[in-house]
Amino acid sequence: MNKEKICELFSLEGRVAIITGGAGKLGIKHAEILNEAGAYVVSFDIVKNNRLNEIAKQMIVDITKHTDVFRTVDEIVARHGRIDILINNAAFNPKVGSNADTTGDECWSPHEQYSEKLWKMEFDIGLNGAFFCTKAVARYMIKKNRGCILNIASTSAITAPDHRKYEPGRFKSAAYPVVKTALLGLTRSWASYFASVAPKVRVNAVCFGAVNFGSMEPEFLAKLGQRNMLGRPASPDDYKGTVLFLCSDASAFITASTLVADGGQTVW
Repeated sequence: MNKEKICELFSLEGRVAIITGGAGKLGIKHAEILNEAGAYVVSFDIVKNNRLNEIAKQMIVDITKHTDVFRTVDEIVARHGRIDILINNAAFNPKVGSNADTTGDECWSPHEQYSEKLWKMEFDIGLNGAFFCTKAVARYMIKKNRGCILNIASTSAITAPDHRKYEPGRFKSAAYPVVKTALLGLTRSWASYFASVAPKVRVNAVCFGAVNFGSMEPEFLAKLGQRNMLGRPASPDDYKGTVLFLCSDASAFITASTLVADGGQTVW
């Protein structure tokens, strides 16, 4: 086994990576693996997280604002001369269980009662933000004819959310699966565009299943375990290898693709 060659294939040494929603629980995991592989990681978020202090540069950016995104990307390039990786990870996704946040019951309301305000906010964060960030980094990736963009989708982009796993009267957002499905279209659209103007810039998507960060109630965990072939939701580190693979030269011949990492959930 040529360990040096294998390590080189997965190395991100010297590369500059942006992760949107980097201060969130999944964003931190993406930052950890990119940092471990040698990348200089920048978090785009509206808050900071102390867990990122040693692994990423934290920049306060509202990705729903086109001018904010472009200005911050320009600052990064002015300082580092390049952007090699963009992970569009940010999403509005209310939590369940003991770590449920303060977004309120409105987020879990029946579809016919789901507010226009929340609908627009989900699209602004999960889809418009991804589009703005992709536009901003594309200018520089095209010049170098090199780069990698990874869109974080969900099993909800492939199958409908199973509302039965939630408490009675609570339903997964009406907008969430729509936004995640649209990300797959965004992936194919940009990949096809880059094929014409900068064919060494790759764009892919991943569809992740649920992640257990240790705060889910036992009954809810059991329901999630029944929904896939591995009998459990993902652990916080389970997606690190997937992210590194798609951001590294190990996936150099993969673009416009959707990789599904869901424990076999969407096959059933």
